[in-house]
Amino acid sequence: MSIMLSRNGSRIFNLININYVPSRNSRARPWVRKPLGSPTAKSKLFRVPQKPNLPMDETEEIRRLHNIYFTQMKSLRVYFYEQSLKQAESGESAQLKLKQEDEEHARLMEENRLENEKTAKKREERWTVEAEKTRERVISSLVKKEQQEELYKSKLGEFIEMQKSIPIISKENIEKAIEEALVNPVDFNYAIDLEGYVYRGKETSIDKISPENRERLCN
Repeated sequence: MSIMLSRNGSRIFNLININYVPSRNSRARPWVRKPLGSPTAKSKLFRVPQKPNLPMDETEEIRRLHNIYFTQMKSLRVYFYEQSLKQAESGESAQLKLKQEDEEHARLMEENRLENEKTAKKREERWTVEAEKTRERVISSLVKKEQQEELYKSKLGEFIEMQKSIPIISKENIEKAIEEALVNPVDFNYAIDLEGYVYRGKETSIDKISPENRERLCN
């Protein structure tokens, strides 16, 4: 018998469990266990156990294994429960239930077949509509491309005709063109005053042009 004090100072009596276990030398030695009503040891009174910090991948793996375990156990419980119900039933009731299950299965299979046929029919109709739209889109693209080519050819022909109408200096009329250029020289020089009047030509004099005949950029 051992007398110990609790945290609040009250005296309690605890019985020390002494078990005799054999040792290596075949001698009995006492093994003293902590009494059930004794308080927490002072060395462990304010100790907070540290939670193990596991890596994220290991945590996910443990969670996955737990989910698999719980799912399998639930499946086993449901299976055993159904088996127990089947074993509890016997005679005509069991045969009637089995027949009802077969009829329900056949009905569901037929419903599934009809639904598959309906889905296949809708799929064929959708494919037909999509093929028709694709054909119309291709035809429209080809027509548009042909129109663009025709427009390009038309503009190209107009450009060629316009270029043909522009006088071109050839070997036959090069001497005549040189003579005309010498007789009629073109002066591209011009000057602009502060009022916006333009005086073309390098040798042009302001006094020789009347105010009425002067060219102005903006009014």
